[in-house]
Amino acid sequence: MSLNELKAFDAVARAGGFVRAAEMLNRSQPTVTAQVRNLERRYKIELFFRNRGQAARLTPLGERLFETTRQMFNLEGDAEGIIAEAAKMKGGVLRLGAISPRWASGLMDHMMSRYPDLELGLAIDNSQSLLAQVLDYGIDIAFIGAHVFDPSCHMQLVSRPEIAFIAVKDHPLSAHGRITREQFSKATLVNREPGSETRVLMEASMEAHDYRPRRTVGFGNREGALIAAEQGLGLAPTSVEEIPSGANVCVLRAADFSTYGEIHAICLKSRRRLPIIKEAFEQLSASEGGKEPG
Repeated sequence: MSLNELKAFDAVARAGGFVRAAEMLNRSQPTVTAQVRNLERRYKIELFFRNRGQAARLTPLGERLFETTRQMFNLEGDAEGIIAEAAKMKGGVLRLGAISPRWASGLMDHMMSRYPDLELGLAIDNSQSLLAQVLDYGIDIAFIGAHVFDPSCHMQLVSRPEIAFIAVKDHPLSAHGRITREQFSKATLVNREPGSETRVLMEASMEAHDYRPRRTVGFGNREGALIAAEQGLGLAPTSVEEIPSGANVCVLRAADFSTYGEIHAICLKSRRRLPIIKEAFEQLSASEGGKEPG
């Protein structure tokens, strides 16, 4: 088999189709199709289920081969990255992910200041999704909650944010800033999506102290929960540090408990010593709150 054939296969598997794979590789679509077919014919195997009009779907054998080629070409990308970073990051790329832009903004400012030619990207998602993207080499460094973890990842503590409820600013309890178990039993809880650390931690505290709302409604992500709270639709668990300035909300803390999260920066251990990632973690250590776990 040739390296070009493997690259063609890998690109089709990543892109989900031959046309997009050809664009990724800057080759013609017939060339990519022929290279994959040559690979299949040489070994009398099928790597894709081919259904007209549908995305290219891997066969079980194709999935096994893709696990290997994905690692192989990701490592090739890492090697290219090391060379680029050694040349002052010219043309380098750093892909970040965070549950909120707040946690990544300081690092982004630092890296853009030091390396004007560095290409930076930031994905916003929940902790579970970001961890999956790190494991899949889609993100270099992610800022996530501590409730998700994988032993293949290096973790570094960034912050311990307080988690409380937010409600519309003129809420009857706004002057007190507290909500009791009895008052909470008459309230509507605006919940975050599954995979949110805010939801996981607040639900654990509520369960431990028997805080049960009258009803619960789901508003998906952080932005949806904030809008719902601003509109007076209920109480939304939120990291206090992440409340936007000028938001039409007040903070209500539970009378019987306090809840704190942990935000960690993570990367794959196998990529921890890449120059760009190493410097990023050194900067986090030097900044306030950046601590290596003991």
